[in-house]
Amino acid sequence: RVLRIGNYPKLHKFILVNIQLKAVSHIFNEKSSIIDIFKHQISHLTIIINDGNTGEHIRILSTNVFAAIFIMFTNLTYLHIGLQDICRYLPSTTCYSSSIAHLNVRVRDFGDCLSLLDERLSQLLTFIVEVDYIYNTSMIINYTVQYFKSQKFYLIKKGFSLISFRQTIEYDNQIVPCLRQMSQLEKYALSLIVRCRTSFIDGTHLVNDILSKMSYLHTFIFNIITYNVRMDEELLPTPDDVKRALIQREYNVNCYTDYSTFNNGQCHIYSLPFAMDRMYTHSSKFHVDLSLTVRYLYVQDFVRPFEHDFCWRISRDFPLLNNLTIFNIAKQTKNLIHQQDEQASSIIEFSHLMTLCLYGCYINYVTQFLLDFNTHLPCLNTLYIKYEDLVIVTDNFTNNAARSNCSRLQHIIFGSMSMVCPEEFHHYFPLL
Repeated sequence: RVLRIGNYPKLHKFILVNIQLKAVSHIFNEKSSIIDIFKHQISHLTIIINDGNTGEHIRILSTNVFAAIFIMFTNLTYLHIGLQDICRYLPSTTCYSSSIAHLNVRVRDFGDCLSLLDERLSQLLTFIVEVDYIYNTSMIINYTVQYFKSQKFYLIKKGFSLISFRQTIEYDNQIVPCLRQMSQLEKYALSLIVRCRTSFIDGTHLVNDILSKMSYLHTFIFNIITYNVRMDEELLPTPDDVKRALIQREYNVNCYTDYSTFNNGQCHIYSLPFAMDRMYTHSSKFHVDLSLTVRYLYVQDFVRPFEHDFCWRISRDFPLLNNLTIFNIAKQTKNLIHQQDEQASSIIEFSHLMTLCLYGCYINYVTQFLLDFNTHLPCLNTLYIKYEDLVIVTDNFTNNAARSNCSRLQHIIFGSMSMVCPEEFHHYFPLL
């Protein structure tokens, strides 16, 4: 309404955040008066879509919206389409532009990522891409061979960021050959979870096999987990071994190594200060110090429990965290605080946490987070939890110690099973 009634000849940047897909479709279509007015003057466009709706009609709608954006905005140089739902992606076939120099998108697989590097985006200089799946298919192999031969990777000269939060075994077969082609990069970011290699992705590998090929590089941001690595117990690398080559090149880096299972190691190496908004970790040994950028944190450990002090360290190191997932079936061994008259200083506070997932947890993690003499959650809005755990910890929705952390909940997700909850449940969670 504001854009329709005003005259904005100098409007070049348009940002929409936390918007539903249907609202976007009303704005970005051929009949929209807004588009008719601004389609030739907008050069920077950011759209962050947050929409829980799913289904084939939603997929078709999203495809049409994305295609319309590429067609309508004739002078667009910067495009960021943020898709927060795991079921929706930017179809690579819709991306055609002779003006876009900076593209930030999410795609389904590595084949889609590679297909965006042909002539359809001829002016692309910076490419930031989140890939949900990096796996081995004949299509991806064909793409890889085709684009390596054509050397289209040289088009990306300013920056390249590759982000994937699902594990892959295709790092050496697909990702490394791709990165070696990008010799003119000035800025490079890499966030991956890699499994089943014969060695860790360490500083020596990164320097010798990738960074040494990039003579123009001035910024390297990384966050890489390698796990399920079969190790010789007589030749186990230390964190200093993993970091050494990068430190010698004056990179600020931290890492941990974990050999908690027999002949099966993992390593997490990351640049400091940690600059990404999401972090995944597979061990209780991780340590960041302080990050003001992380909003989403996923922590898991299949061997050791997360004790109370570990949870306190999370709240200290990630003060602006708003989404936390805990996956740990190991029972906490140290006694939690069970009396409300214990020292207040031992209470953990997550001041900004809005979403908490406790699906994959032993029940005493529910006690750790929901009872107010252990943890204070003043902004908790959404909880993922097993129904039976919630019943036990709240003592059939009568335990006053969990009321303050649960009083602002507007969404409780129990999984795929439908629940008919008793009347006490609705009294206990008044905002549901």
